[in-house]
Amino acid sequence: MKAKNLLLLLFPLLIFSCTQPPKINFTWLEGKWIQTNGDANFHEEWTIVNDSLFEGRGYVVDGIDTLFSEKLKIKNDRERLYYCVEMATGRVAEFKLISEAPEKLIFELPENDFPSKIIYTKMSDNEMTVVLEGIDNGTEVKDELIFSRK
Repeated sequence: MKAKNLLLLLFPLLIFSCTQPPKINFTWLEGKWIQTNGDANFHEEWTIVNDSLFEGRGYVVDGIDTLFSEKLKIKNDRERLYYCVEMATGRVAEFKLISEAPEKLIFELPENDFPSKIIYTKMSDNEMTVVLEGIDNGTEVKDELIFSRK
């Protein structure tokens, strides 16, 4: 009788512990993207590693000079997806996915000044926007970047 009661108590725990981590369902992001702004071009490149990890990089090129570079990841951490940015200094910022639709992703890291929110939106198969929101020097800032597929 005790074994049966113990099994009844443990059964719900077993069911809830077997839940699958979130999967990355936005394969439209994969590929090479470019945003032109005057002389400098902002690039993002994304590769699907598996159904729970995207790896990428972002960089700005002016002529033949690379002005800025960062490593990017979208990964799951059992319960939630994160957008991770590793800067040249080695600092890593992890933005939590707070909203996901088939063609829109919103990541947030409230304690980061700028950006504190990053929004990816698929406009078409060959165009996406990336909106960066936050506080820069005490002022609310919202930058919208329009990327085309390379």
